[in-house]
Formats: sequence, C-alpha cells, structure tokens
Amino acid sequence: MLGKRLARLEANRPALGADEPLDMGALPPDVAARIMAAMADGTFPHGLSDADVEVAAAVADKQVAT
Repeated sequence: MLGKRLARLEANRPALGADEPLDMGALPPDVAARIMAAMADGTFPHGLSDADVEVAAAVADKQVAT
C-alpha cells in the first residue's frame, strides 16, 4: 500500500535534483542515522521501515515546496 502511494507521489512531482539533496538536518536524528546506515549498507531505501520512509517523504515534500 505504501509503495503504491509513494509511486503515485513520485509520478506527480519532480524528484530532487543532484544539487538539492535531502536536508538531513531537518530529519529526526534517529531517522537520519538509519538512513545514513542504510545508504552505507547499500540497502537504501528498501532497508528502511515504512515509518522512516514516510518521515523522509514528508521532509522532501516540505523542501520541494519551499
């Protein structure tokens, strides 16, 4: 269910460009740590929980809107 929702959201808005990385400082520290660990392990984004993906998507949405 979440995967379908994320796919629909991604289809409706442009992805962040390489010059606009996700503002990791806007994420809760524990979520940012799990994202960094998943990136280091090569499991990003599939290694994250649905809750972590939702938080990251909300931060990205706010970043794109500003």
